[in-house]
Amino acid sequence: MSSASKKKIWQYSEEYLKFGFIPAVHDARLPFCLLCQQCLSNELMKPGRLEARLKAKHKDQISSNLNYFQILKKNFEKRATLKSLFTSLNVNINCTLEASYQISLLIAKSGKKHTTGEQLIKPSISTFVKTVFGKDDRDSKIIPLCNNTVSRRIDELSEDVGLQLIEKLKTRLFSVQMDESTLRDSEAVLLTYVRYIDNNDFAEEMLFCKSLKSSITAKDIYSTLKSYLDTNKIPMKNITSCAADGAPNMMGKKNGCLKLMKDENLMLLVHCVIHRENLVAKNLPPILYKIMNLVVKCVNSIKVQDKSAFLNYFVKKTMKSI
Repeated sequence: MSSASKKKIWQYSEEYLKFGFIPAVHDARLPFCLLCQQCLSNELMKPGRLEARLKAKHKDQISSNLNYFQILKKNFEKRATLKSLFTSLNVNINCTLEASYQISLLIAKSGKKHTTGEQLIKPSISTFVKTVFGKDDRDSKIIPLCNNTVSRRIDELSEDVGLQLIEKLKTRLFSVQMDESTLRDSEAVLLTYVRYIDNNDFAEEMLFCKSLKSSITAKDIYSTLKSYLDTNKIPMKNITSCAADGAPNMMGKKNGCLKLMKDENLMLLVHCVIHRENLVAKNLPPILYKIMNLVVKCVNSIKVQDKSAFLNYFVKKTMKSI
């Protein structure tokens, strides 16, 4: 009973080509029509049914001989080969492009030169592929890792990370830490960091680093922050707390930047932990103050003396204190 109930599977025969049918590429048990490019079911894999379909769907080709269908078969196989070739080529291009971005990210995290990709990483990959796998390193050679490409990849990754951060801050609460600093060329910049909860854990990211073109007053700092939030449509009400150092333009009770922020949105104002420790260190007991003063002198001597002189200085001061 079980053997009789089994469905019979019809197999393809070369004689079916005279009706314009070849076996399907993905399944040889299915007939494929060269004229209308359609794949049929296995139940039609019979000479009578294939001939009946040819007469019903393609009346103009009934009188066509076998040579005509052989030419159609060759053309179809050529197109299928080219299609698979371009498909595999697109896959390789996508994979090498993704590898280029990932390697550029590793270069950025390590702080190495952008030329490292072309000078070291790509030759290392080629050597590994040829030595370990015994394969051709053709794919590794086409990975774009030149200096300008790596630089452009890092900029694109940085921009994408910034956009993701902005989208998160639009819909969740976060705290801000700001610090105004001066670079070597006397350029004043405002560094702003944010802290928020992401996937049930605390996350810290740098929000922006903006140059203060006019001055470093509280209003300039506040307007820089406000302009960035308004431009990226981040609500000020999402800020729950703000931390800053003890500079008057930041922590001033009447005209400080944090005071301006609090007037617009009630938030918790926090003095920077590091600066609080510095304030506490000014009132240390005599013994601890002596040790702290010694450490500060040792650190400062690094800037003006070589390593050997610094070690001698450190050993002498340590022996005296003991």
